[in-house]
Amino acid sequence: MGRAKAFAIVLTIALAALVSVQFNHRRAYGITIGSPTVTGIVTKPGNKVFFSILLNYTRPPGDIHYLITYDLMTKNLPNGWISRFYKMYEGNKQEITSLTIYYTQVLADFELEVEVPETEKPGHYTFLFSAENREKRSTEDVMFELSVDVKALKREIKLSTEYPDVTVEREGTAGFAIVLDNIGETDELANLTAEFPEGWRVTFRGQSGDIFGVYLPKGQSAIIQAVVEPPEGVAAGVYDFIVRAQSSDLVANSTLKLKVAVVKAGTAEKMLSTLYPELNIEGAKTIFFPITIRNLGASSLIYRLSPLSVPSGWTVSFRTTPDDRTSSVSSIFLVGGESSTLYLEAAPPATVALSTYTFTVRATSEEGASQDLTVAAKITGSYEITMDFDTLYAQTRAGETTSVIATVTNIGASELTNVSLDVSAPSADWDVTKIPTFYDTLGPGGYATITLMLKVPGNAEIGDYLIGVRATSDRARSTQILLRVNVQSASISLWVVGIAAIVIAVVMIALVYLKFGRKR
Repeated sequence: MGRAKAFAIVLTIALAALVSVQFNHRRAYGITIGSPTVTGIVTKPGNKVFFSILLNYTRPPGDIHYLITYDLMTKNLPNGWISRFYKMYEGNKQEITSLTIYYTQVLADFELEVEVPETEKPGHYTFLFSAENREKRSTEDVMFELSVDVKALKREIKLSTEYPDVTVEREGTAGFAIVLDNIGETDELANLTAEFPEGWRVTFRGQSGDIFGVYLPKGQSAIIQAVVEPPEGVAAGVYDFIVRAQSSDLVANSTLKLKVAVVKAGTAEKMLSTLYPELNIEGAKTIFFPITIRNLGASSLIYRLSPLSVPSGWTVSFRTTPDDRTSSVSSIFLVGGESSTLYLEAAPPATVALSTYTFTVRATSEEGASQDLTVAAKITGSYEITMDFDTLYAQTRAGETTSVIATVTNIGASELTNVSLDVSAPSADWDVTKIPTFYDTLGPGGYATITLMLKVPGNAEIGDYLIGVRATSDRARSTQILLRVNVQSASISLWVVGIAAIVIAVVMIALVYLKFGRKR
């Protein structure tokens, strides 16, 4: 028992001495805490990301001479990635590899820069930040995980041309000035291909000659000449072509549709030409004539466009496309030998008679050369009728008659005959009367009214009834409109008369009783 007690005393003294040594204020170490402002960042290949990191060192109490130095590093960084550390000193950003905290400091902040290679694939990547103290005290080492999510770069190219439709004669060639834009975030090598009718030939040309591919840095564009050659003996008509630009991995791609109109030999040598000198149109609708202007010379010229003769009530203008209704064209610039197709828009008046209307336009070059072109629009008959009511709801009683007024309008370009109303009553015992019964004729833009008298059967039940009505003629019918007729109970006047009769009878009986009852 005595030996055990003595051993305990010795052990206690040894532990006390060890603690005294370890916690001597000149030998003691504090605890370092490290924290980033963010632990994960999203970026794209080729970019740099920055992590702000703070080291918090707690000094041992009473130690005014202590300082600590950390070696800064990253671990498990993906292959090809580069990391650097920076700190601001007197307003300047300096690269560092280590950091010393003196007794006058407790906090130290710095920046970790990580550079992602341009070739890095999209994905989630993690690595470690480490700050290791040179005194080799484990309590002062800091390590934590950081992550970078790499997103795919936008890859997009676009083909375009100002004039997608051109005219060529059988023995000639057609040329297209095509712009290829790289609107993505990576450089692209675009391969050029084309789809074309059998026997035709399409060649792409750049500044150095024939090409089949274009290298485009991001944000850049290139102009490509597409030369189209028809086969020998090709028939006149319009032929479709498709030009494609696509990267080798097919991620970035674009297509462009082109048209080539082949005309008979000699016609392409005119300054003005059209494939459709006469168009048939049904009713008062806007017409578009495709007109090709060709620069027959070798030098670039501006051509002015003007209408010479326009039918009364019609308006005309030149458009780049039939869909462009906001701006018109009065002149066009053409390189020598180049052609362009514009559209002559011809808008008729609200009411236009069935006839053939001609339009003459002129193109004049800045050198004074001019040529006229005449086109024609043949307005054919169109038949269309609409109907409207002064009300779609009527209220009446069983056995009574209600009326609504229908307005019938001829919105077609031709005269309508035998105009009337087709009525679908709820049952055969409803009496339907039309005033007038019909109109012999109704001209374009004209309208007429028809009063519809609806007599409800005397035994009709209370409720709502739907009546279908449509306007009709020999050549056109309108859509059906449903009228709702609310049928109520029998007229209240009969109830009033009955109640009045009862009241009168009661009063007369009371008077007789009072008069003869007193005599008794």
